[in-house]
Amino acid sequence: MSQLPATHHTNLIAKFGEASRLLFNNLVLFSAIILTVWLPGNLLINYLAYYVYSEDEVVDLMRSTMWIEGIFGPIYIGAMVHVLWKLKTGEYVSYSEAIGVGFRNWGRLFAARLVAGLIVTLGFIVFVIPGIVLQVRYALLDSAVVLEGAGAHRAAVRSTELTVGRRWQIFFAAILFFVPYLFLSFAIYFPVDLYPQLDTMATSVVMDCILDIVYAIIQIVMFLFYWEAVANETSSTGPAPGGTSMV
Repeated sequence: MSQLPATHHTNLIAKFGEASRLLFNNLVLFSAIILTVWLPGNLLINYLAYYVYSEDEVVDLMRSTMWIEGIFGPIYIGAMVHVLWKLKTGEYVSYSEAIGVGFRNWGRLFAARLVAGLIVTLGFIVFVIPGIVLQVRYALLDSAVVLEGAGAHRAAVRSTELTVGRRWQIFFAAILFFVPYLFLSFAIYFPVDLYPQLDTMATSVVMDCILDIVYAIIQIVMFLFYWEAVANETSSTGPAPGGTSMV
């Protein structure tokens, strides 16, 4: 990664602006896609938190969350990538079409994310910085799988290629998102600390679902990096980036 030029800050802010508009202008569709996985997921996690695990079993709860994301996450992520591609090309897309794409791409996306996740984890074990570098290089992997039909190895290579010259932007985009996202997470749960009667499973499920929808902003930003990278490598008269998409 090389240092982020000052001229790229405007481009980064513009991506967050566009990501927010895409999300909130299509809030019902994106919410339906995300909650297909995370409504039952949050119900299960909060049931475990309230009725199964004790307060000292936080690690077990986090592990359950990671299992849900790892196994079922590719369904909604694949659907979101397809919707974003359709929106950027000015086409209409329905929930059923999008979620169908998510299911059809589940196997390849699951495998690609699993392999990349293992490599990134090894990077973090060896030393933190290699793990961060690898995570940035694989930031566009989801789009490569869904829109280009890439397998696990090819998707990792493709994402590494597309992130060249954008890695500092991707890194700072993550920081720019996660810092306020953490504050939002604390703020949304603050009333529960003030009013213990709000500390119910139903309240926690609702708040977790809201946070899952807001989290889509950074996922959309990563898609926009993919869109920009592919657009820059194709001529204005050439085929669309997802022209050979296996959806």
